[in-house]
Amino acid sequence: MTCAPRPATFRLLDAHTGWDETPAGSEPGTGGLVGFDDPAGVRLAHPGAAPEGPTRAQLLPWFPDPRLAPGCGPCSWYLLVPGERLLLRRDPCDGAFTPVWPPPCDPGTLREPLSVAARGHRLAVVESDRVLVWRGDGAQPAGVIPVRHPRWAALGPDDEVLVARRGGTDLLRYDTAGGFHGVLRTGARGDVAGLRTGPGRTVWLLTDDGGRLRVHRGGPRGPFRTATLAELAEALPPSALSAADDDGFCLTERAPDGPVTRCHTWRGAPRPTPPPHPGAYVTSGSYLTTLIDSGVSRCRWHRVRVDADVPPGTAVSVGLVVTEDGRYEPSDWQSSAPGAADFLVDQPPGRFLRLRLRLTGDGAATPVVRRIRLDFPRATSADLLPPAFREDPAADDFTERFLSLFDATFAELDRIVERYPALLDPDGVPDRVLPWLAGLLGLSFEAGWDAPTRRALLAAAPELYRRRGTPWALREAVRIVFGVTPVVEELAAERAWASLRAADGPGGPPAGPAPGRRRGLGGVRLFGRSASRFRTGGSALGAAPLRAYGDPDGDPLSAHAHRFRVLLPAGPADTEALGRLVRRQAPAHTLGAVRTGTAGFVAGSRSAVGVDTAFVPLPPPVLGGARPPRLDRDAVLRPGPAGARRGVGVGVACAVGVHTRVS
Repeated sequence: MTCAPRPATFRLLDAHTGWDETPAGSEPGTGGLVGFDDPAGVRLAHPGAAPEGPTRAQLLPWFPDPRLAPGCGPCSWYLLVPGERLLLRRDPCDGAFTPVWPPPCDPGTLREPLSVAARGHRLAVVESDRVLVWRGDGAQPAGVIPVRHPRWAALGPDDEVLVARRGGTDLLRYDTAGGFHGVLRTGARGDVAGLRTGPGRTVWLLTDDGGRLRVHRGGPRGPFRTATLAELAEALPPSALSAADDDGFCLTERAPDGPVTRCHTWRGAPRPTPPPHPGAYVTSGSYLTTLIDSGVSRCRWHRVRVDADVPPGTAVSVGLVVTEDGRYEPSDWQSSAPGAADFLVDQPPGRFLRLRLRLTGDGAATPVVRRIRLDFPRATSADLLPPAFREDPAADDFTERFLSLFDATFAELDRIVERYPALLDPDGVPDRVLPWLAGLLGLSFEAGWDAPTRRALLAAAPELYRRRGTPWALREAVRIVFGVTPVVEELAAERAWASLRAADGPGGPPAGPAPGRRRGLGGVRLFGRSASRFRTGGSALGAAPLRAYGDPDGDPLSAHAHRFRVLLPAGPADTEALGRLVRRQAPAHTLGAVRTGTAGFVAGSRSAVGVDTAFVPLPPPVLGGARPPRLDRDAVLRPGPAGARRGVGVGVACAVGVHTRVS
């Protein structure tokens, strides 16, 4: 219902606002539907004791009957015959079941067998008060584990045995010799209906909670959580068990000519007739709402819209009745046309409306109804006509219904226009729409960028475009993608060509330029040494190498011009992806370089010193000893004119040489 202060104009029936269904069994002819609290929608129920699924037939390949257990290999199976206290093993060659221990060799240890489990060449049989474990496919007894009221067992890696007892879902951990290793709390509700172990020490648990089957995944290294059938199929390969009933079971296996199905009784004998395949869903179901109050006396209900998926072989039908006082006759019901998902309410005015939803199918598929919308009161474009066009009640009713066809079309167009801004919202569209939205803005994504990074780039795109080509835009793009703010160095500012240094006065280096201060021309070189490049009339022929590149007169202007460097600390950043991002964000006339931090640094003429780096002075020199310092090399006997220092200040005049120790 609308949340605005104005009167309500529609009513929704879905999992979020509620379906207003009548209590189960209170109305004859209702039932067979599930999913009233599922956002996916209402659907037909599964037959049997698990109406909301998954069904027991769907879980058979992973959780067989307790009398069955897959062995080592795709064709190896164990079958327990409790009434005869007999354990059978299937021959992989001919597919026949034979006793694990033939009569002359039967140890007679089985007393009250309940279930069987196998893993590799280990075998376990659960009895009423103990669990028996064998190695070598039953050839070598391994241990006897005394347990009160066991029901299920599963063999894990490293000789671990998991046991589930009646009346609970916690698992007891043992070793093969019977040593107890604690309790594995699952937190699942209901009773255990199946137990499996998987790779990585994972444990898969099937529970029955009041007829609803649930699959749980967990283990000693993590808590248990509810898992889907798709997750189970991805983690564990399904077995060959394809069907089972009270009379026997069937195994569907691969063969050179295609899949072959062999059926057996619960005594291991061949079964000629396979069990009938049960339908996945019931064939029909319906539900009835309570009286839905419009809050308007003599309300003219307008329109019903059904949002549903209807596969082939299924159908959805809606019936409704409108009443002023809650009373109505069976003949007052209005039914929708077959396949109609949007129709007008053709009922007399009334305050209350009651709706009946009916789903039908063939047992193999089900329709799914996500939402039903009820519009009221009736408002059409006929309200804009002069009163002369609405004097005749019969003609007025036809005019309203006729114009409603066009109103519905225009309403859909208006809805598209209203929702169009939402398509450009990077925080509201699905992940699969992000590349399309980036294409509208001229952005391109790397394959390794996750959805939050892409959304952040789209949200920042207007400001990035406005300030593109600036150091801020480059830093912001790198921060969004890699989660760290880089340092952008423009190399043009590092040019030292034709620079003059102020001469030091008696009080040390000057604080800044001032009138009357002289410049020391002998203390700095202009344009480098003449030996670095041969110049006619300015270089010694025997001392300068001949180099044929560049223009010496243009070096002061062109060296390092239009070049920059991006510095990042050490981290997991992909330097190739970072380089591609820098090239896309840099202006066309510039050339950028990428530099990331490493485990250390090089102290030289152009060192990059981070926040965790400190230059400290040498220790006080001590003449003599095991390792005496070398004068003028490794020690300073007295401080300079500026006094003793506690370290070296970066950015202040300092000399870092080959014999300077950095710690």
